[in-house]
Amino acid sequence: MMNGLGPIVLGIGSQDGLNPCIFMTCAVFIIHGFLFKKSSWGIFWLRIIFAMVYAFGFLLFNFGPGQIFVLQTNFILAAKITYFVLGLGAFVVGIVSLRDWFLITRGQSVEDPADKNGRSFPALVSLPMTVMLATVLSSFATLWPINTYFMILGNAAIHRAEWHTVISLLAVYVFVSMWPLWFVWAFLSIKMRPSWLKIFYASIFFTASTAMIILFKFNV
Repeated sequence: MMNGLGPIVLGIGSQDGLNPCIFMTCAVFIIHGFLFKKSSWGIFWLRIIFAMVYAFGFLLFNFGPGQIFVLQTNFILAAKITYFVLGLGAFVVGIVSLRDWFLITRGQSVEDPADKNGRSFPALVSLPMTVMLATVLSSFATLWPINTYFMILGNAAIHRAEWHTVISLLAVYVFVSMWPLWFVWAFLSIKMRPSWLKIFYASIFFTASTAMIILFKFNV
């Protein structure tokens, strides 16, 4: 596969999946599910669109013409401010989820955000909102550097005009590097106790909030 680069790309993708941006994306992915009722154009299809647009945007902003946009002077500042606000929001939601877990473990009922706030939006509203969220998050993913070795591999393949290798190389890399998002999606698809679900929410939101500290520490 990919001229023997398969194992290398799998390893690099798994490593690059441990980045602050994807954890914030996971937090927004959960909130995205709260916005719509399950009957709203099919939350399953909206999540597929979210993941596909994020993957395409990741390629566009990291390896494609989207680089022209992210290299603008004000982009990094605007992205960091936005991520800082999202990080604070994730921390607050994490606290709320932890409180709900505490109440549930003591036999008290807690209303699920999806049931309380969910709206049956038409496709004309839910689809553009999903695309916008995924696109913005994928552009912010440029704040975290991609493995240098992978960039060398990709550039070498491009210079040799081996486009079949380039396409498969990038596709496998992006799919693997999104493994935290696939994990969250799979976990949300499992029917589980409300207390487990709340503690899972709390762990994701706290991780996303902590990821912002890492992002600001290593990205200047």
